[in-house]
Amino acid sequence: MSWIEIVPAFLVAALVLFGIGAPIAASLGLRGIAFAAVSVAMSVASIGGASILASFLGVRWNVLAPLVLSLAIAAIAIPFRRWLLARRAGPGRDEWGRPFSVQALAIGLGAALTLIHLTSGMGAPDHPSQSYDTIFHLNAVQWVIDTGNASPFEMTMTTPERSSNFYPTPWHAIVAIVVQLSGASITVATNATMLAVASLVWTVSCVFFARVLFGRSSLHTLLAGGFSATFGAFPAMLTWFGVLYPNLLAVSLLPIPLALLTAVVQRRPAFGLRVWTLIAVALASIGATALAHPNALFSLFVLGAPLLVVEIIGRVRRARPDRRARTAVAAIGAGVLVFAAIVYAFSRATTRDNAWLPTRNFPSAMREAITNTPIDLTAAWVVTVMVLVGAGIAILRPRLRWVVASWLLAALLYSIAIAWPVGPFRTAITGVWYNDSYRLAVLTPILAVPLAVLGTVTVAKWVLRASRRIARGGERREPTGRRVAIVVSSVGILAVGLSFLSVLADSTRFVGYRYALGPNSPMLSDREIEFFGTIQDLVPEDAVVAGNPWNGSSLVYAYTGRRTVFPHTGGAYPESYRDLASGLADLTPEACRTALDLGVTHILDFGDRFVFQNDDRAQTYEGLTNVQESDGIRRVAGAGDLALFEVDCT
Repeated sequence: MSWIEIVPAFLVAALVLFGIGAPIAASLGLRGIAFAAVSVAMSVASIGGASILASFLGVRWNVLAPLVLSLAIAAIAIPFRRWLLARRAGPGRDEWGRPFSVQALAIGLGAALTLIHLTSGMGAPDHPSQSYDTIFHLNAVQWVIDTGNASPFEMTMTTPERSSNFYPTPWHAIVAIVVQLSGASITVATNATMLAVASLVWTVSCVFFARVLFGRSSLHTLLAGGFSATFGAFPAMLTWFGVLYPNLLAVSLLPIPLALLTAVVQRRPAFGLRVWTLIAVALASIGATALAHPNALFSLFVLGAPLLVVEIIGRVRRARPDRRARTAVAAIGAGVLVFAAIVYAFSRATTRDNAWLPTRNFPSAMREAITNTPIDLTAAWVVTVMVLVGAGIAILRPRLRWVVASWLLAALLYSIAIAWPVGPFRTAITGVWYNDSYRLAVLTPILAVPLAVLGTVTVAKWVLRASRRIARGGERREPTGRRVAIVVSSVGILAVGLSFLSVLADSTRFVGYRYALGPNSPMLSDREIEFFGTIQDLVPEDAVVAGNPWNGSSLVYAYTGRRTVFPHTGGAYPESYRDLASGLADLTPEACRTALDLGVTHILDFGDRFVFQNDDRAQTYEGLTNVQESDGIRRVAGAGDLALFEVDCT
């Protein structure tokens, strides 16, 4: 499949991600980058909210559900615009025209660079990620399409005995809509949505964050777009590790609520909104991010805490002497309540699936985080220098100090996950992220991007100042405007360009490995994907197929729509399912009883090449692996280690 063929699905994904929430952003009178950022946050919020409402009302999932909800909210907001919008059009209102032209250019720059380094590694748009979680995510999209239910409270695909089960499903709801509107396969729609989120949503979020922190400076804006594509830790890492699509969506959104909280707390330009409207939009964006993946809410707690602390300290210092004591008491009380709420939330949300072990010593881990080389990524010295220069400058600016503190906190979380000894302390701190250093490594770029922007602008000023000294010493005159533009542009291009080379090298290495499709690919080989086409011709649509999910055969569901007993390697399957997994090849009475109850008609056997080759859990499916013909089990198609069997337990 050629890359040009994925363009329709990519455009549909972009339209879904930005278009569904656009009516809400428009009803609030937002403009420019604020309109784009709030649109995508409201799209995810509408998709998450509509998935719950549609399930409750018995409405099948399709694009109309979130679109109607978004239009309804916008229709409710419009009559109240007088109370929602500021009466005077302040400086934040004029966001179209030249400011947005520069912002659009920055978004285009970041998106283009991201697409270049991701697609160069992927090989082709229909290659699936050869990873453990891919099995669940592709099948979950098919499950949403089949059941018409995208509610996060009813994702029971891998919990067949439960009537309810929570799993964050906005990602799968979005991809299902892309499949329905574009006609693309689930794999292509997944890759198109992944590319749209990584290139567009993330870049828009970074540019919006820079707009709040630095104003409408063209240089800051362009650098934010460029630097969004130069960190190997994000978004690239979540396209090849896991693969963690819901986390990719949530982290891509995170700069938006962080930017809105900054605007609220520091009383920055509110984009023409009243304070309480801005607070409501911030809360809605937080809800959208939490729906995308709940651990993003805890990430926001950590990254936003320094913002509140620094602001509280500042307000106490600025208070009149006679009110300083009362202000301090109130501030400390509020801080204690917020801290208690965060501690309570962490204690209640710590996961049990947190078996990730430390693999570094603590100093090495901190060095990796600060130098933007977590988990063996290519050394990114240019962007690291810019980040460190930016951090030094930000410390000198009271309104930006919190960015440095949040960046260091993100680095600390990563270091605790990958280097701290196993024990209650480590789990208490990083358990909500499964003690997984990969999930925490992706947080540092959120703050590193604006720090790199600030550092590059500072270096450009230093170079310009030096050039002026040279000009005075030689030509005895100030540099022309053209020379200023050349110097500043050269510094920016060099900083972004050289930084991009490291992430391009990582994509070639890591993304290329994860998406390589060949005869020995760990999850699905090219022959197995081709064999799915044969299955569509031979197996009735109402058939039920059993297979060992560890060898990729359960992806028959996503590729053909034929139901499978084990749609993922993990799940809460009842004991009767285990009887089938261990005994169907021998037609044991227990296995046959379960097969008849479930309507199992076929076994799909892809042999013993597993997604994790040395995982003992794959051995629990011996009744579905390396199956041989016998009475009641007839080979229908296949050659070598690929085999489709028809099962007759009667």
